[in-house]
Amino acid sequence: MLQVMVAIAVMLYITCEAKTDIHPLILVPGSGGNQLEARLIKHYKPSNPICKLQSHSRWFRLWFDLSVLIPPLTECFAHRMTLYYDPDKDDYENAPGVETRVPYFGSTRGLRYLNPHFK
Repeated sequence: MLQVMVAIAVMLYITCEAKTDIHPLILVPGSGGNQLEARLIKHYKPSNPICKLQSHSRWFRLWFDLSVLIPPLTECFAHRMTLYYDPDKDDYENAPGVETRVPYFGSTRGLRYLNPHFK
């Protein structure tokens, strides 16, 4: 047991003393390269009757989905992407009834394709 502890101590010492010229690489994707998914929950109040067609409780692509280029769906997209300021929390929140998430957050996997359906 003592030998294992000494070996670990030596490895830690060597690691801490190692001089490296390694610098972090930070990737900042453009706004078109990001992905954002949304889910509509019971508090969602559609701004247009056509916006009701999206099923609730299922995650779907919010950014970037080509359907947002179709005029009636553009209004749905704008409403779902709107942020609301809460002065009590001093923070911004999603539109009521809209939950969002970033797929593969912290990974470069989400940056590979603008839309995963176009692989």
